[in-house]
Amino acid sequence: MKEIVEFLKRVPLFSELNEDERTRLVEIATERRYARKQLVFMEGEPREAVYFICSGSVKIFKVDEDGDEQVIHLLKEGEMFPHIGFFDDGPYPASAEAIQEATLLNIRLDDFERIILESPQIAMKLMKIMGRKMMALQQRLQELISDDVYERVVHNLLRLAEESGKQKKGALVIEMPITHQDFANMVGASRESINRIFNRLKKENLLKSDRQSIAILDIERLRGTV
Repeated sequence: MKEIVEFLKRVPLFSELNEDERTRLVEIATERRYARKQLVFMEGEPREAVYFICSGSVKIFKVDEDGDEQVIHLLKEGEMFPHIGFFDDGPYPASAEAIQEATLLNIRLDDFERIILESPQIAMKLMKIMGRKMMALQQRLQELISDDVYERVVHNLLRLAEESGKQKKGALVIEMPITHQDFANMVGASRESINRIFNRLKKENLLKSDRQSIAILDIERLRGTV
């Protein structure tokens, strides 16, 4: 329980709660571990809970009529999902899957709604989070309309670096096991196109990657390519 209270202090949504309020939150939260590639929920299932990532990372995605996957968000420790629909009875609007071993806290939706109604500061922060996610989606939609595949890849790399990058030995490292197929599903391209672009960036000494992370070696030079 103490570890969960300490985790909640690092979650922006709950950072201003006092100890008693955090303890009350822990009492209605459930911790669960997910293996890599394990589904948290599927699009269309009844919406039951809101989730917070204690460790690991999660992708939010939709599947179109042709069976193609579109990655909407890649989420890291401290983030919550889903971001919409707290006060309606609709199903989950997308699917969620752990892309590496993850520990999640879930709070039943009716309990979470009560917390929002009782805590105006949480309600305000939640609206800001939802607003940022909507702006990010609008920006990605504009990129899909106006950018070529290379530009979409670079813009997504820059966005991930801004959201999740950590400075290590002069590089900005995104510590997520993002496959080339995941990246293709993010930018609306083929895996082969992503392979070619990543190989180009590696040859230009802008990028290193493996199965666990992506390292941007010179973010200013990368930003200057688009």
